[in-house]
Amino acid sequence: MLKPPAGKNKFLLLSVICYLLSVFLSGCALTGPYVSEEEIRRAGTELKVKALKFQIDYLVKVNNIGYKLLLKLPEEDKKKDFVYSGLLLSKIDEYFVKLYHLSSSNGVVVTGVVEDSPAKGAGVIAGDVIKSIENLPINDLSDAAYVLNHKAPGQLVELEVLRSTTKINLGFRLGSKPLDVSFRMVDEQEVNAGAMPNLIVVTYGLMRFTKSDDEVAAVLGHELAHITKGHHLKGSGIDFISMLAGLAAGIGANKVSPGSGDAVMRSVSAAFSSRFSQDFEREADYFGLKYVYLAGFNIEAGVDVWERFAIEIPQSMTRNFFSTHPSSPERMVRLKKIVEELNGQNNPASVIVPHSQPQK
Repeated sequence: MLKPPAGKNKFLLLSVICYLLSVFLSGCALTGPYVSEEEIRRAGTELKVKALKFQIDYLVKVNNIGYKLLLKLPEEDKKKDFVYSGLLLSKIDEYFVKLYHLSSSNGVVVTGVVEDSPAKGAGVIAGDVIKSIENLPINDLSDAAYVLNHKAPGQLVELEVLRSTTKINLGFRLGSKPLDVSFRMVDEQEVNAGAMPNLIVVTYGLMRFTKSDDEVAAVLGHELAHITKGHHLKGSGIDFISMLAGLAAGIGANKVSPGSGDAVMRSVSAAFSSRFSQDFEREADYFGLKYVYLAGFNIEAGVDVWERFAIEIPQSMTRNFFSTHPSSPERMVRLKKIVEELNGQNNPASVIVPHSQPQK
């Protein structure tokens, strides 16, 4: 009796095994409840809405802390009175419709209201759709910006908002802020923050890293000091990047907080592309903690967050990093001395002049 070649037997055996595996895997794929494409789509939308709420919560938190610092700046760091409403606005899309149960995807919605702001005092709340300001229809963010920027601090502004299905008329007098600065979030996981002349941005990674409002204030205070001291005008770049209280590490900004347009995106990308000198970083450390102190935050958090950063993210101590930022040990010692000096002052609003580094 003739026997099939050995190679043919192996081929037949392999074919049988592959067939049985395909049957087994097909059976596994069919076990459990059936999930339709529509159910998957709805679940995806629900997750995006929850993610949007998560982002907005961080955005409101950053603005609450940022404006508390901004409005407590000492007189010598104030430029002039800029219009301030406390409104955080965004163009409506399908996810805002679901988050706030809106009837339409057209127009501008309030995503948050800064604490103790004029808009907060007037009763504006998140989810209000801005239909008009001063009887001018508001269809886009640019419409709202145009109307508000043509008003002056102290002037009365009238809003018509749609809350659920009810139209409500609200009015308040515009406040003032000493610098034309706004605060944004960047959808990045890097622990990072950056500043430009009129913009401070922080990443979601930084917000997860910080453990308290005091630590966030320490970061924002440092960024604010870069602006008040004009470092963008004195340095080689128009802005700077910092990683946690001024510690640098470049990232690309892909997404910013809800409602940001292309112009803001370009600004954010620029804010994460330049660096300042070590002397500028030392000055920002010094005055940044002063701003934190004047706003009523715990300035020791500035030391805590920097120390934890140096421990948990030790790449900040590399040689390249030293070229634009003080070394980790130096910075930690200096920050502790700044805290001691601030806590020992009888008049915290007095001007503090950073001590110069001894010449080597």
